[in-house]
Amino acid sequence: MKPQEMLEQIIDKATLDFLAIAKEEEDNDYGDAMQSMERTEAQGFVDGLSVAYHIIFDKEYNPQVSLEE
Repeated sequence: MKPQEMLEQIIDKATLDFLAIAKEEEDNDYGDAMQSMERTEAQGFVDGLSVAYHIIFDKEYNPQVSLEE
């Protein structure tokens, strides 16, 4: 597996983690401050990985993942 593919997989997993946290927060009516902090941290991680991808490979990567109902 090439480094580019590895980073794409990491971004996909981080995006799925973010989506799961965001859905859980939404399901709980945004009442838990810790979930909000976790969501913010997860979004920052995805953003950081995306910036690293852009810097390294000089192109953007848009994850094509979603939570399955």
